[in-house]
Amino acid sequence: MSETLTFQAFGPGPHYSNLDIWLPLLFHEAVLRGESVIEGKTFTNCRLQGPAVVVPISGCQFDACSMGNAEGDMGNLLFQPLGPTRVTGAIPLRDCAFHRCDFVGVAYTGAPDFLAQLRALPSAPGGGAAS
Repeated sequence: MSETLTFQAFGPGPHYSNLDIWLPLLFHEAVLRGESVIEGKTFTNCRLQGPAVVVPISGCQFDACSMGNAEGDMGNLLFQPLGPTRVTGAIPLRDCAFHRCDFVGVAYTGAPDFLAQLRALPSAPGGGAAS
């Protein structure tokens, strides 16, 4: 197999609109810039794709978003952290705003109050909506 996969860079933002965004690549780009968190970004009408687990650290807003296909139970999209201070392997988000975005193949972890808010969302077969 001699073909090489190539991806278009998303760049540092801070605004992303009407894009299909592969979250692992967006985080990889941040790491290459010396950043350890996706911070201060605004996403509007984007489709954010995994596979990925995200951890909103603080200041994140989800406005009219489809959080993913929970198959009838938002708990299917949630992971409870077991350590007291850190979640390794998740993509950290801080002070990001998501407006009318669709999350595909994305799960969520974080503080108990954040997980409780997501768990309380109505779960339609196509995904839970956050406002």
